[in-house]
Amino acid sequence: MKADVSVRRSGLCRLGVVLLSFLPIVLFPGVISTSAQSTGGRIRGTVTDPSGGAVSGAKLLLTNEANGTQRGSESGASGEYIFLEVPVGTYQLEISQQGFKKYLHKGLVVDLNEVVSLDVALHLGGASETVEVTGAPPVVDTTSTQLGAVVNERSSTQLPLNQRDVYQLLQLQPGVQSQLGNDLFYGSDKAGVVTVNGGRGRSNNYSVNGGDGNDLFVNGPAIEPSPDSIEEFRVITNNFDAEYGRNSGAVDNVVTKSGTNNLHGSIYEFFRNDVLNARAFTFSPRRCPRQAR
Repeated sequence: MKADVSVRRSGLCRLGVVLLSFLPIVLFPGVISTSAQSTGGRIRGTVTDPSGGAVSGAKLLLTNEANGTQRGSESGASGEYIFLEVPVGTYQLEISQQGFKKYLHKGLVVDLNEVVSLDVALHLGGASETVEVTGAPPVVDTTSTQLGAVVNERSSTQLPLNQRDVYQLLQLQPGVQSQLGNDLFYGSDKAGVVTVNGGRGRSNNYSVNGGDGNDLFVNGPAIEPSPDSIEEFRVITNNFDAEYGRNSGAVDNVVTKSGTNNLHGSIYEFFRNDVLNARAFTFSPRRCPRQAR
């Protein structure tokens, strides 16, 4: 009888543990959605006058050159400004302040998870005058410790891809090596199963448009977007920010295209014929095709 009572108590305790584990999900459903990761970059800098003094209250207007969307901001007391979560693309930045010439910077490229630093020195003059600058800021990012590389839309569509698996391009990054044939677990034949800087192939984190793109069984890539739909993706191999806290390995962050104001499309055909394949390592002779009678 005592044994039966102890078994019942043990079962009740286990049931209580299960209910407590689901309690945070029921009471705080918004917390679960905070695991989304960054899908854009940042633009930051300081606005100064010709003598190097800070210009506060300057009006900033950031315009996406592809679709015309705009975002506004103002410089702070120390002349600093920042645009957070800027979608991947090319922008123009306009800065205006009374007593200074209007500043216009075109061709400002923002890559995924990149911090673009652009310090601006305004020139004295009327607001009707404009100082136009075309070009990119310095490519060295001194504000982030993340190590990684960007694979842009041109690389995704123009580089040769067998089976059209864009994760094959991961092996082009420094420190990334495929684990094909080195893993006995299911999923080892996927191109995304790679070791980064000597880490385990199952320690990487895959994100698509800020959402979880991991296979929960083998922790490989579960979502593989078409190469034609990818805007770019970044492979962060080390020292990634705290927002990427799921795994100890690399972070593969993919962002798909969002469209522009111009109507465009593509048409293609994938020609696959073994007659055009290269000879095997064994140099086996090929049989000549039979002649038509």
